[in-house]
Parts: sequence; C-alpha cells; structure tokens
Amino acid sequence: MATPGLWFEEFPDQITAEDYAALPEDFCKTIEVIDGHVVKCESPSRVHNRVALNLAVAFKAGRKPGAGLMVDTDIDIRITDVPLNIRQPDVTVSRCLPDSERLYSRDVVLVVEVISPGSSFKTDTVDKKAIYADAGIQTYLIVFLNEGQDGVEKIEEYWLEPTGVYRLVQIHTRRLTMDNPVPVDVRFDQLNLA
Repeated sequence: MATPGLWFEEFPDQITAEDYAALPEDFCKTIEVIDGHVVKCESPSRVHNRVALNLAVAFKAGRKPGAGLMVDTDIDIRITDVPLNIRQPDVTVSRCLPDSERLYSRDVVLVVEVISPGSSFKTDTVDKKAIYADAGIQTYLIVFLNEGQDGVEKIEEYWLEPTGVYRLVQIHTRRLTMDNPVPVDVRFDQLNLA
C-alpha cells in the first residue's frame, strides 16, 4: 500500500473502465478521471458543501411533478468509456435512471460547479466548461464564492448552443432564478444556511 503522499504510485499511467470498476467505492469518491489519468480531488470547504447541498435541495423542490428528473451531489458522470473520462460535479440534474445504471453525460441536463477563490478556477471555468459542452450537457452553472468564503458572490448560467459551445445567458448576483431545466428561485443568503 502506498503512503498517503504517494497514493498515485499504485496506478498505471492510464486506467481503463475495468480498472476503475475494481477500485474501492470510497476511493472513487475522491478522484476524477481525465483521459484515463487519475486526478485526486481536494476536499471542499464546509461553505462550498453547504452551497452545493442547498442548491440541490432547491432544484429538488423545483422539479415539476412527472418531469422525470433526479438531483444528486458529487456523483460520477461517465463522459466517455475510451479513454475513460469521469467527472463529479457538485450538483447534477439528470433524467431518472435506476440506481443500478451508470450515469452517462447523455442523461444529464444540468451540472453545477462551486468555485472557491484561489482553487479550481481554471478547471471549472475553462476545462470542465469545455468538457461538459462537448458532452452535450445543456445547462452549466458556475457558482463563485465571495472572497470572505462565507457566501455566494455570483452564479454564471450557460446554455449549450447548437454549435456545441456554451453561451453565457445570465450572471445572477443576488438570487438564482431560472425556469429550465428545473424552475428555481433562491436567494443567495439561503444557499449558505446550515
């Protein structure tokens, strides 16, 4: 077993879907896979987690009856099998599937990433935005925490264009209000409630 600082030494240069399936479930919750390469995810702050959880609760409450949508936090979205690409957005809205079925990007209608100042900025605003757009996910929300790390500063709302790129449609500054794919109207101060 590798020491905590050298966890990556146990992995080949790239892993396959079969390699990933053989990993312990608890370990899989701490990584993402980019073109077969294992990337260890940092533990988010408590504010980050509260904001993501409260957004998920708002999306669950906003679902229309019979819409066939489910809301999850920190779950695997399989982008591609070869090379293996797996991302774990902070919040995911997807079509209802049996829990035993793997969630592919084609089933996802909205993803949310919460950014803390100084961490994950380029990953969430450039890399993941391109990956999610290429995967065909219709709506992408990027949540920016304020400098004090005690609340939300703004939320950028992107919609996928027919050209396959995201277009910024709104910057929300005090509340998130949207109609699709899930109606939601939540004030930013409600997103930081414990």
